[in-house]
Amino acid sequence: MTIGKSSELKDKKKVFLVRKEIWLILIPVIVYLIALIVHFVYVNFINPDFGIIIADQVVLYNRGKGILFGLIPFKDIFTDAAPLSPYLWSPLIFISMIGANDFSSSFVKYENFGNSSSMMLSSYVFRIFFVLAIILSAVLLYRLELKRKNKYAFPIALIYSINPFFLNLVTFWGSDECILPLLILLPIYLYERGNKTLGTFFIGLGVGLKYFPIFIAPIIWIYSKNWKERIIQTLIFFIIVISSILPFYLVAPDTFFLFLKDPIQAPGNQGILTIIQSYFTIDLEQQTILFQILTATMVCLIGLVLFIRREKWIYHQTAVLLITYLVLYQKFQLSYIVLIFPFIFVTFFEKGLIRWISITIFIIGSFYGLVANYLVNGIFRFPVYSILAWSYVVIFYTILITLAVLFIFPGTEIKKK
Repeated sequence: MTIGKSSELKDKKKVFLVRKEIWLILIPVIVYLIALIVHFVYVNFINPDFGIIIADQVVLYNRGKGILFGLIPFKDIFTDAAPLSPYLWSPLIFISMIGANDFSSSFVKYENFGNSSSMMLSSYVFRIFFVLAIILSAVLLYRLELKRKNKYAFPIALIYSINPFFLNLVTFWGSDECILPLLILLPIYLYERGNKTLGTFFIGLGVGLKYFPIFIAPIIWIYSKNWKERIIQTLIFFIIVISSILPFYLVAPDTFFLFLKDPIQAPGNQGILTIIQSYFTIDLEQQTILFQILTATMVCLIGLVLFIRREKWIYHQTAVLLITYLVLYQKFQLSYIVLIFPFIFVTFFEKGLIRWISITIFIIGSFYGLVANYLVNGIFRFPVYSILAWSYVVIFYTILITLAVLFIFPGTEIKKK
């Protein structure tokens, strides 16, 4: 009888959790539907000059269309993105072309994107795809926190999924950075479930799609139980990465590595080095490869520290590897901050300093790009404004580093519930 009651309680608990997941999907769908309707009304009737398309969407559209018409990235299509990314966009472009009955093979220019009906439709197809990616990442975050027996798992995932930054990123930006949390959380979720090989596969695949998952590669060793498993998982990782990159290098060796020479530019890439270069007579544009080497080296070193402390490992510590990139790399698009969103939203519900540091970085980070743009463009006419802006930048990076330290050496705030 006791066994029967226990089984019944487990079944009821499963039903309850499934219902929560349904609400976790349904509520964001409703919120983003309203947000997209507001966006459509705003850009079509209230402020048509605002523009429905951002430059990145034109680039994604052309790359995806190129794939549909048999072109090869790097060889036929210039790209400074991960080699597999055009193949991710091509099905979305195909849907747009069918929906708009527009099967033109010509590329679209930013200045005349309005002449392409499929380009206009693809703008919302992209946004819907980004919403789905955010919702799926929220479900994964919810399940990860359930595994930790965190009683705040549902509000953490819900608030994460519909936070104002995401709403703006999806609607008024339509930025593909919306998929980054999913590319980070999916391998972690698989590792936490014990599916190490599949987790390693998705890290390698993520590198081919968006590059950023390479920064979480050290967790392959952290989750592996012994050296044999570490060697096997490392080989799997390199095989997948090489398989997704090598063919494109072989067909276009002269253009493939151009992305490594991508110069520091402004506005739009408001990293600390961009701002320093704007104010001082330092030419960093010829040394970009050094910052890539520096970033990779620091990620490996911090990964080594986490590996040594792996007995105290909590998946939130993955954030440290991503923060290292945000601090050291020569560029910092404002939208890149979503890389650490899943981890800082968890700490919103923790106790102690890390909660307030995380809330502060969310608020300051949401406006950092605006301040940095003003700095690099010399818009501040009065010295006092320039001083305040520099203070803002210093505070932003100081808080990022502080947050990284708190994640490396978690106290009672991030211990398992």
